[in-house]
Amino acid sequence: MIGRTDNQVTDSTGVQQAGRDIHGIPPDQHERILNERLAELRSDLQDKFDAIKRADSAEAQIEIMTLQRKVQEYERRVANPEFAYKEYQDRIAALEKLLEDATVDIGENRIRNAQVALEGGDHSKADEIFDEVIEVETRAAQRLADAHFGKGVIAEEAVRWADAATHYARAARLADTLDTLYKAAQFAKLAGDYKSSLRFAEDMVAKARAEDDRPNLSRGLDRLATAYQETGQYEPSEALFREALQIDATDQGKTSRTYASGLNNLAGVVKAQGRYAEAEELYREALEIDRATIGEGHPEYAIPLNNLAGVVEAQGRYAEAEGLYRAALEIDRATIGEGHPSYAIRLNNLAGVVKAQGRFAEAEGLYRDALEIDRATIGEGHPDYAIDLNNLAGVVEAQGRFAEAEGLYRAALEITRATIGEGHPSYAIRLVNLGSLLGQTGRATEGREMLEQALGIFRATLPEDHPNIATTLRRIADLPDTP
Repeated sequence: MIGRTDNQVTDSTGVQQAGRDIHGIPPDQHERILNERLAELRSDLQDKFDAIKRADSAEAQIEIMTLQRKVQEYERRVANPEFAYKEYQDRIAALEKLLEDATVDIGENRIRNAQVALEGGDHSKADEIFDEVIEVETRAAQRLADAHFGKGVIAEEAVRWADAATHYARAARLADTLDTLYKAAQFAKLAGDYKSSLRFAEDMVAKARAEDDRPNLSRGLDRLATAYQETGQYEPSEALFREALQIDATDQGKTSRTYASGLNNLAGVVKAQGRYAEAEELYREALEIDRATIGEGHPEYAIPLNNLAGVVEAQGRYAEAEGLYRAALEIDRATIGEGHPSYAIRLNNLAGVVKAQGRFAEAEGLYRDALEIDRATIGEGHPDYAIDLNNLAGVVEAQGRFAEAEGLYRAALEITRATIGEGHPSYAIRLVNLGSLLGQTGRATEGREMLEQALGIFRATLPEDHPNIATTLRRIADLPDTP
């Protein structure tokens, strides 16, 4: 370390300090500089007071407040020069250590020159070096962020949602761009970490507002609104979807597909609150925009058609909903083909309304067709494949084939465990289905354990008033008493 080291030094107060390294200028010089600086600040402060008497300047008021704070700080230091000198030495020692750490990036000679300058009271060389180090570290942080983002993309492709969430989160913390924050929010949700998803989405919205980036603000508001919706916080979700929709209306127009997408999002949270008629109107409005822009034969037209079917089904109009689902299915059949994963989704939805009408055998056939498509496209290890198994298990259970249903529920549970983890609400849903079945088939103790585990997951990830919690409590209460 550069500097003067004495075994025993006497400072200006006459107090001896043994065995302490000295950094920077001597104590008497330090105290003299403190007093000189205090006198200068007081003079500057008086000048500002004189100036404000001549003209009521808001800018001068701010400068006066700043100078007053500086005067108070130097008065504190002058009042106790021994303690102030110790603080000064600590700061110089910290700077010298930081300079040493920067040797690799800056070079030993420049570091030594800066340390010598510090000992003489000149901070300028160290300041320049730290500017360079910040620039170097910023570039390094960006490279590291890019690497984590790349690993997130790879994990996303491999359907390792927990890994993708980890890497996207690290990328966002290293370089909080709008893209990294969006991905971090999206995959935190997929990994079941709803709190982090909300936080990243909030950061994205704040950043987009600060940068006045309206397209990304709309995208961020959608992501944040979705995060609220997924945790059952429907009122703030609806407000955010409406704000995003207003941006889209202003920037894209009310006949744009972006606006139609916003209507779909808003309809979803309105439907979740049980306002089915209002949601239906929003879906139909979105459908009309898509009909006028992309046409009824376009595969993306099948999406709002499918959503409209869902809210019609929720109102108990099963025959009408079935017709809409079949229309969406036919569009997909004619455009993307029967081997596409989206076609499998349509089959699943159609199967659900067929099951609701008591046609279990037909629903089972549709579910099995969807399962075969997903097995051939996304594979048996995909979390969406677990949804297929879960749905098939439900209709098998409805037909009284409990052992077969149990096997399907357990398979779905294992896929969910391996892909999105045991802390995710979707895993809890699998536990509820399997636990309820076990309770019905004389294994109430095992069923209760699963339901209580699910309840713990729901309470850790969802608001206390979320319907999944109420449903699980009801399932537990319905179980027969166990010893």
